[in-house]
Amino acid sequence: MAQTMSQSRMAAWATDHPFGLFVALAYATSWALWVPSGLFLPPTMATLAHYAGAFGPMIAAMIVVALQGGSVRRWFAGLFRWRLHPAWYVFALGFPTVLIAVMSVFYVSLGYTLEWDALPQRLAAYLPTLLIMAVIEGGNEEPGWRGFGLPALLKRHSPFAATLILGVIWAFWHWPILLGNPDVMSGALSAGAIATLIGVTMISITVHAFWYTWLWHRTGSVLLCILLHASYNTANGLLVLVSADLGSGPAYQTLLTLMTAVLIGSVVVLVIATRGRLGAGEMGGYRT
Repeated sequence: MAQTMSQSRMAAWATDHPFGLFVALAYATSWALWVPSGLFLPPTMATLAHYAGAFGPMIAAMIVVALQGGSVRRWFAGLFRWRLHPAWYVFALGFPTVLIAVMSVFYVSLGYTLEWDALPQRLAAYLPTLLIMAVIEGGNEEPGWRGFGLPALLKRHSPFAATLILGVIWAFWHWPILLGNPDVMSGALSAGAIATLIGVTMISITVHAFWYTWLWHRTGSVLLCILLHASYNTANGLLVLVSADLGSGPAYQTLLTLMTAVLIGSVVVLVIATRGRLGAGEMGGYRT
């Protein structure tokens, strides 16, 4: 009886407050895995928990859809609309590289140098890394965030407001990962440096959300959002042509700040160009 009442209460929440329940379940699922992995799990178990935790938003969305009485299978299949004009695939796969290229120009203009010799090896690893990122290291978040969270928010908010709300929630969801950063855990960074690192990262994640909303509005495809997410992560990991010792500490903060500034600039242009609508009502990605 108690279990039936609990299920009934959850079903009512899924109907009346779908987004709130989705967020609560996403955080609970992911953080329940990430917090122990950063505190006391052995390395192998911590790695497995890290990857498993990234599925939290998708699992949360599936639970809410099921509680609402919908078909999880139909919902999930509807996310992978692929009959799109090739230009949308070019954008999803190439736009992050354009941002990295612009950032690199600013980086060099500040007197730094790039390690061009590393480019062939990194390009060789690009496609395998992209596939991994799409499946277990970023792209797997998108069925939750853009497949459920964004449409739920758009029922009550403008595209700009919905994106900002989702972006902040998405950013804070990363907190256990940010606090588990090796530089943070080891004490290699000062309190001010840690605050800067986390603050700029949170802003960067939040601002990223605007391009996802625009892409989702224009194509109706979460598949494209998965590819965009995987491309961002892959480009940031492989196409920032700096040595390994610059991948952490103060130098990393400089790179992160530059990348965030370039991203913010691109989003300002996007918001102005779309008058804050972020592509709403302009779906044009399907082939006839």
